[in-house]
Amino acid sequence: MMIETSKLIDLPGPFIQSTPLPDYDHCGYQIGIIILLLSRKPGRHSGSYTQFNTLRTYRSTFSNFSKSSTHNNGVIKSLSDMNGNYQRLVEDESGSLFFKRFMEGLRSRMGQITKPNVALSTPLLLELVTRANQQFEDSDNTQDSHLWSSFLTYAIVSYTVSLRGPEGFLLDLAGLIKHWDTSDEYLIIPLIGRLKGERHDLTHLIPCAKTTNSGINLYFLLRRHIDLKISNHLSTGPAISDYRGRVLTSKVVDDMLHTTLTYIFHDHPKLFPPFIDSVEKFQSSYQCFRTFRRSSTTRATEMNVSSVDINVINRWQTTDDSKTKKPNLGMHHHYTELSLLVRPFLRYTSQM
Repeated sequence: MMIETSKLIDLPGPFIQSTPLPDYDHCGYQIGIIILLLSRKPGRHSGSYTQFNTLRTYRSTFSNFSKSSTHNNGVIKSLSDMNGNYQRLVEDESGSLFFKRFMEGLRSRMGQITKPNVALSTPLLLELVTRANQQFEDSDNTQDSHLWSSFLTYAIVSYTVSLRGPEGFLLDLAGLIKHWDTSDEYLIIPLIGRLKGERHDLTHLIPCAKTTNSGINLYFLLRRHIDLKISNHLSTGPAISDYRGRVLTSKVVDDMLHTTLTYIFHDHPKLFPPFIDSVEKFQSSYQCFRTFRRSSTTRATEMNVSSVDINVINRWQTTDDSKTKKPNLGMHHHYTELSLLVRPFLRYTSQM
């Protein structure tokens, strides 16, 4: 497969030519040169180069193109086992031994820069909840009131039951209404969709304390959100939605999070860690994708919540110490056996 590099990249240098690079027996040499040239472009975390994690996507692009090409699909060659599972045989330059060693060399020499989302301290989180609640009360139109109520609901639910960014948007309005009076002791947080490690959409019913030790009143805030939705003739669909019932996006939630944190930073800069010394650092440090989950796990560690309870909440592999076994249960097992897992959830969420 001959690749015209001049049509793919616009960079100065001795490697950029108007003629195709030599083939070298389809060993992946051409793709390697293109990846090297693309690495010289400014990246997300550096103005001088693109880091390895981004370059990996180019390798996947070339590989997917090669596997779906006419050349590899014109003649079907495959291996089949006794169970009827097939493995295709393709001519893929990015699968050669040379290219495998080339990518390993890139990773070892370039390194990998990671900038994980930062957790919110408990005082900062409470101030965030207070400011968002004030924004809701000051809203003078239906659109703003639904946005701020949904943002507040997303924040407290994601934090209390330790949800990652996409999981927080799975909160189901009809499920909230249906299971509101299930128990006098706790609330039911219904999520519909796929959580980590799943292959199918499922309904998850998560027990949650009505009020946390830090002072978050989930019962009042969720009841108010339900009443707001019902007053706008919304009783089904996503609970984290605008006044028309359309689910919010991560960008909208991130913008509201950054706006609220900016106001807090101007009034109470000491609530932030020392390295957050400017408003510009909010965007990369605080995002809905992992900030609330990191905040929840940090709070659980601070409050001496047992590792078994943390693993149950975060849906990791749990350990049965009494029988010295390590069961690897599917997600649906955790939530169908709700009566057996109420206490771990309540012990965790009550400490938030």
